[in-house]
Amino acid sequence: MSTLAGMWRSLWRGTKPPDDWDDVPETAGGRWSRAVLRLAVIFGLLFGCVFFAFWWAGAAVNFTAARAADRSAPTWIVEGLVRDAVSHQPIPWAKVEDDPAGQPPFFHVDADIRGVYLLSTLAEPHHVRVSAPGYTPQIIPIGRAWFVWMPRGKERKEINLVPLRH
Repeated sequence: MSTLAGMWRSLWRGTKPPDDWDDVPETAGGRWSRAVLRLAVIFGLLFGCVFFAFWWAGAAVNFTAARAADRSAPTWIVEGLVRDAVSHQPIPWAKVEDDPAGQPPFFHVDADIRGVYLLSTLAEPHHVRVSAPGYTPQIIPIGRAWFVWMPRGKERKEINLVPLRH
């Protein structure tokens, strides 16, 4: 046992210059308390990074499993304003929906009287279709790839619809 302890002690002391090691501490805590504090901080950071990696991997697996089982919950918020491209006036009651050409589930919402909308949808990259009577429908890309985004998030999109007369 003393041989093992002696080996670790020589390895530990090998990391510092010889004149920097004294068996007598300078103060009540000495160098040992600083070393223990440093090791505790390093351990805490390492533990936090590992915890974050496991949490993120679990969120990715949950998202993929829910998508495969067709029970996805909307975790991505798209908000903004729908306007007329010519007059820049808000378009009330514009329809904002997931593009029907994409994969289900499809989420939709209508803008309010001021043209403001708030769509809850899936976070994966896909398209949203925006339409209103008298305007050319517009398809816009939303979402982010898994390795770039976190499982939840927000995105702001200002949409200008072109009137059919132009």
